[in-house]
Parts: sequence; C-alpha cells; structure tokens
Amino acid sequence: MNKKRLLKLLEIFRRDSDMDHRLNLNQIVSLLEEDGISVANRKTLYDDIREISDDIGEIEYDSGYYLEEAPFSLSEIKIIVDSLNSLKNLDEKFLDDLKEKLYSFISKYQADFLEDLEYQSSHSDRKFLNRLEDSLYAIRNRRMLYVKRKNRNEEEIAPVFLHRQNDYYYLYYHYPEKDKIYHMRFDNIVSSRLSDSQDTLTIPKSRIIDHIKESTNAFYSGKTQTVVAEIVEDSEVLRSRLQDDFPNIVFTRNGFSLKASISDVFFSRLTAYGDQIKISDRNIADKYIAYLNKIITRNSPERRNS
Repeated sequence: MNKKRLLKLLEIFRRDSDMDHRLNLNQIVSLLEEDGISVANRKTLYDDIREISDDIGEIEYDSGYYLEEAPFSLSEIKIIVDSLNSLKNLDEKFLDDLKEKLYSFISKYQADFLEDLEYQSSHSDRKFLNRLEDSLYAIRNRRMLYVKRKNRNEEEIAPVFLHRQNDYYYLYYHYPEKDKIYHMRFDNIVSSRLSDSQDTLTIPKSRIIDHIKESTNAFYSGKTQTVVAEIVEDSEVLRSRLQDDFPNIVFTRNGFSLKASISDVFFSRLTAYGDQIKISDRNIADKYIAYLNKIITRNSPERRNS
C-alpha cells in the first residue's frame, strides 16, 4: 500500500470528479502522473480505489469513477459563502482564503459554478436546503423547475440566478415562452420539484445583474424614508407579491410599512398594485400623484401627436 498515492488519489477524486464529471482509468493515471506519481501496474489502482471506498464509502462507478458525496452540499457552501460576503469588515484576502478552503470540499467544476453565480454585493431547515438544492441543480443544468409559492398554484419556471440581498435569498427566473426576468423571495417557496424540460432561452448574466439592481438596490440607495400604507383589499396573494417586491416590508393588521428611497423607480413598482393600496403620508402621496400625472401627460394623445 502506497499511502502517498492513496492520499493523492483521494485528492484527485475530490478536485476533479463529481456526478457530472466522471474519471476513467486513463484519466486517473494522467492526473497522478501530473502530480509526479507513476503507476507501474494499473491493477494497483483498482485496489487503491477499493480501499478508499471501504474506508470512506464515497467512490462510485457508473461509466467512470466519481466522488459521490462531499462533507458539504452545494447549497450549504453557497449559504456559507454568501454569508461571508455579507460581512462588510472582512479582509478580502482572508475571505478569499476561507472560500478556497470551502471549495476544497467540492470538485473544481462545482466551485467554478458557484463562483459564476456569485454577485458582489439563512435558513438552515432541511426542507429549505432541499429547495435550494433543486434550484441550484436547475440553474446549473438548465432545467425547468416546478415551484409552489404561498397561496399560489404550482408553476413551471426556468431559474437563472440565485442572489442574497438584505438577508434573504431571491430566485431570478423566466417563463418558457417569455424572454423577461422575474424574481421571487426564496422563503416564499413552499415546495419545488425538477421538471423533465430543458430551458431553451439563454439570458446574459449582465441582464440578470441589471434586474437585481433595479428590483432591490434601487429602493434602498441614497436617503430612505418610512412609507406607511393601507391595504384596501387584503389577501395572502397580495401580501406575498408585496413581500417579493419589497424585502424589508413589515405588515400590520390593516397595511404595511417599509423603508425606501422615494423615487420614480419606487413609484413605478407601486403602480403594479393599482388602487389596492393607499399611502398614508400626505407628502409621499402627493409625490406619487405627481409621478402618475407625469406618466399620463407623457402618454396622452396630444403629447404623442405633437
């Protein structure tokens, strides 16, 4: 038994294999030789792989060898990394070192995938992690996903990005027939299951990031004010929509309050709710009326024909 070869072999399986990237014997030999370990008799590799599997129980074979399980799942590592990224006073080099250590528990392909999902800028229950795992799998493999939100019917969506903002996760997605990005707060998803369908549309990451900025940061940039509003026709569906649009919303018995930058971006989001909400603050309400009048004037027939 060659302990050095065994350790290097285990490192190769951790770094270069997963369920989607399986290694044949020739590839394993090449990777060992790249690390300065020659293999005179390939039969010894079978013995080594069997010994690792007997001790650890993680090496599987299916048209190639791969490491079946790592100490952390993708969803667990993403939660840890996103939480680290949210710490404002963390030294950048220290953060990079921590992430590198975390990524050493998964294959380089999975690490690259999580890095690609990262955009600069907690839950821990098992069902939440399962839904998160489904979403990550769907994004990575361009699969459609069935999701059911609170008080809504199940729908089939194409997930494209997962982002943490204001201590919440948001799932960015589009529908099969629409080249338009939407988002939902992840903790509003009560169940999910993978679809057999593939996502056939490709949405550039730059567009997704623009949508993230518009849908979240735009409401909290600059000076914010507390907005208090009454819900005219209350329903769980309406509250779920409001929670998706405004992450820091606080519901009261008859309405809600939230902090936001009072701007055209903020008012444009309010227009989606029509007369279902009434703003309590007279000053903010007057600004909203002025915004609506500006839209009416801009789109009036006289203005269009001038």
